[in-house]
Amino acid sequence: MMGRHHISALCVCLSLFGAAAVHSANTDQPIEISADSAVREEPSGKTTYSGDVVLTQGSLEIRADSLIFSFDGDKTTLITAKGNPATLKQQPENADAPIDASATMIEYHEKSERVRLVGQAKILQDGAVIEGSMIEYLVGTQRVMAAGSPETGAPQRVKVTIPPNALRDGK
Repeated sequence: MMGRHHISALCVCLSLFGAAAVHSANTDQPIEISADSAVREEPSGKTTYSGDVVLTQGSLEIRADSLIFSFDGDKTTLITAKGNPATLKQQPENADAPIDASATMIEYHEKSERVRLVGQAKILQDGAVIEGSMIEYLVGTQRVMAAGSPETGAPQRVKVTIPPNALRDGK
C-alpha cells in the first residue's frame, strides 16, 4: 500500500509534466513528415512511412522507424509510431523544460486526446522520470496513468523518480 508521502510524491512528479503533450498551439500548426519511403492506401487514406521517420508539428517532434497515419471509424486521426525506441519531444507552452518520451510504440488518438506509450515506456521532464510498460496521458484532463513492467519477470511495478528541487520548490 502506498503511504501518503508516496502518493503526494507521485502527484508532484505528474504535475511536472504540465499541460498537453500534443494538444496546444501545435494543433494549429501544419504536420510535416519525412521518411525514406511512404505508401498511401486509398480510399482509407492510411499512409505508412518507413525508415528514419520524423514527424514535426510546432514544437512537437516524433522520431520512429515506422509511422502509420490513419483514421478511425469517426474519421479522426490516429498516429502510431514504432521504433527501438520511438521518441516524442515537445516544449509545452507553460513549462521551462521540454518533455522527452520514449517507448516501443507511441499512439496518438486525436478524438480522445490520448497519448499511449507502450513497451519500455518512459517520460522525462526537468529531472522527473516515470517508467513502466505502459503510460497513458489524457490531454484534456491532464491525467497520467502508468502500468508496471511485466517484461522484467519481477512483480509489475511503476518507477517514479522525483528530483529534490521539485519537492523543495513545491511544484
